[in-house]
Amino acid sequence: MTNDIRVIAVALSMLMCATTSTAASSEPVDVLSKLSELAAPDKKAYGEEIKTSLSAKGQIKGIQEMPITKLFFVEAQQGSYLVSSDGRFVIEGVIKDVWHRKTINNLEDARSTERLPLSNIGFNPEEQLASFTLGNPNVKRQGVIFVDPTSAITLTALQKIKEKADTSNWTVVLMPLIGGDSAIDRSRRLWCATDKGGALNDLVYGTSESLSDVVEGCKEDPLVMGMMLTDLLQIRSLPHLIREDGLKSAGFPEKFEEWFAQP
Repeated sequence: MTNDIRVIAVALSMLMCATTSTAASSEPVDVLSKLSELAAPDKKAYGEEIKTSLSAKGQIKGIQEMPITKLFFVEAQQGSYLVSSDGRFVIEGVIKDVWHRKTINNLEDARSTERLPLSNIGFNPEEQLASFTLGNPNVKRQGVIFVDPTSAITLTALQKIKEKADTSNWTVVLMPLIGGDSAIDRSRRLWCATDKGGALNDLVYGTSESLSDVVEGCKEDPLVMGMMLTDLLQIRSLPHLIREDGLKSAGFPEKFEEWFAQP
């Protein structure tokens, strides 16, 4: 399993540094299918409606990634459409947001897609990813932060959040994509440590007091799954923060309190 983690880490690290085309390979399609299943909304009705509509088009003959990095929604007097940032592609038709369970009809609908509330993602980070709770578990969760445990900015971010541990609650997800093999090994030891409280403390302060004693037969699947979420959650740099209502920050905000307090 550790070798599998290393392979995935190398591949995803490359994806975070450069745009790569993987559609020609069958493996990425399998990964995307798995993540799409995880990301299905809890309320299945809308998803089933979409599935029925797409099934009516017949069996899938093939899948090809398109050379599009950005899409813009355009609302005109007689309708709406999507256009790629280079003007090469124009897409007309019905646009549906499965996660928000709505059809995008106007600019207001389009702007609402910029935030994706964590409750709409359809899976539980605390149960399905290699994660720790930082703060007061009796406080309603305020967001999720994805981190590489070997990055210096990770320590800055987590220590800043910990300053208000009594009144805050963040889920910290391990995503070892920056520090190479050392990040993978440290993440595995943090996640599998028998002393979870000590492991959290090591994660926050960069120490290794609890890492020598790990659970025998510890399942590393949650760590692997977290590393596969970069595309699904549009993670391009670490730390990556998602406030509970879907507000995102690529990198830790210099003025964290102001970022968190904004509407």
